[in-house]
Amino acid sequence: MARTVYSIKKNRLKQSYGEGISMDQNATIYLDEHTSVHRLYLKSVDAAEEDAEWGRFSFRTHLSEEQVLYVYAFASNDSYIRMGQEDVDINRFLTSGNISDDAKKILMCQPGALRFVEKNDLLLYGLKGRYLYLSIEVMGEGDGYLSALKVERGSDEFMEAFPEIYRENNDFFHRYMSVFNSIYNDFDDNVNKLPKLLDLDACPDLLLPMYAGWMGIDVQGDFLKPDALRELVKEAYTLNRMKGTKECIKRILEIAIDEQFLILEENQMKEYTDARASNEGVFDVTILVKKQLSENERYQLSYLLEQFMPVRCRLKLESFRDSSIMDSRVYLDMNAQVAGAKNAALDDYLGLDGNIILEE
Repeated sequence: MARTVYSIKKNRLKQSYGEGISMDQNATIYLDEHTSVHRLYLKSVDAAEEDAEWGRFSFRTHLSEEQVLYVYAFASNDSYIRMGQEDVDINRFLTSGNISDDAKKILMCQPGALRFVEKNDLLLYGLKGRYLYLSIEVMGEGDGYLSALKVERGSDEFMEAFPEIYRENNDFFHRYMSVFNSIYNDFDDNVNKLPKLLDLDACPDLLLPMYAGWMGIDVQGDFLKPDALRELVKEAYTLNRMKGTKECIKRILEIAIDEQFLILEENQMKEYTDARASNEGVFDVTILVKKQLSENERYQLSYLLEQFMPVRCRLKLESFRDSSIMDSRVYLDMNAQVAGAKNAALDDYLGLDGNIILEE
């Protein structure tokens, strides 16, 4: 049969049981540095057929020198096991927080099960069964992480290239050739991921600045949010075709800032005589942003916009704070307003001050 890969992602991890660990949206498992016991009992992997032969279990890991890694695995055609006078669901048993680790360890170390120490790339040859049960244990204090958990089953491409007499499962030659087969499979997986890396909707955020550079746009500085940067790169071709136009500047501002803005050209300035903006040349443009921008944000936003401005056009970027409410001891200044009168009910012990009036 063809090689089948089961990826251990967020949904399966949420249904598993963990102790001394946490996880993020990318299914990376982080070890709690304040405890010396870290355990993970995974929900079973279902091959959907009896007597399935399991192949490789691998994951990436980073641990401290004081920590020891253990992996336990066994397979079964049944999802229930007889314990005492009743049949117990194995998944519920392993993922329950009310059952001791000793009891779970007895199940994971039953005859025919496999145990590995200090290995994160494992061959599960010899395990047969529809359901594969896995647990990972890290003993010792320190931080670290586990990621990219995956299980493989199916034929080895390298073994199929040899005569049938050499294809005995789990013998020395099979295990020896599996090393090269694993390297080949990892390389093949990396090649298959290349289209995803070029997909602007799915590629990692770290690649977006490089893709923007391919289109002649410099977005260095990390002032754009990931979603805004992704949208900018996706529209880079269209924006380059519109370069030098008001519509282009307007679209970049819509992507880059989540605030209202106003674009003023020199020939429009007479319509906004109350605005505190002045241009010195006929080609100059002023942009008013209803948001207080830091010096770094102002510089980087200006740098991005100037890449799309006409050659002789000079850009002036103005931002405004929200208006303040003044009390009786503060003078009015730009962007300030006087607080309106407020009504209040007074009792016998409350005095009037400058902000209180009596109801009529």
